[in-house]
Amino acid sequence: MAKSYPEQLGEWVKKRQSTKRDKNLVAFLAVKNDVQAALDAGYAVKTIWANMFDTQRIEFGYDTFLNHVNRLIRRPQAARPTETETTATANSDTKSKTSKTQKTTKPPSSQAGFVFDPKPNKEDLF
Repeated sequence: MAKSYPEQLGEWVKKRQSTKRDKNLVAFLAVKNDVQAALDAGYAVKTIWANMFDTQRIEFGYDTFLNHVNRLIRRPQAARPTETETTATANSDTKSKTSKTQKTTKPPSSQAGFVFDPKPNKEDLF
């Protein structure tokens, strides 16, 4: 009897040599909750990394640590679509193309930052 693909894939993964990247990710996932708690307490990412590196809880550099923090803690929703995005994608097939291209614009008075108005108000000049 032929094996299913997940079974074949499982055997291949067991035979495969684990990479440094895989080991670093596993090490980060092991300390992820502690990192989250330290960030919530207000500590800087570099301080957290320095402590964990000095105590040998992790064995990879700051850049790798920062990438994992950004990808898995700070912006986890960017890595995978949320339920509303999935629903919106499914419903977008029924919408017309013109509704997709329409953009909502804010009036100039509600835009943040500097907005140049070539026609000045007379009241503002005096």
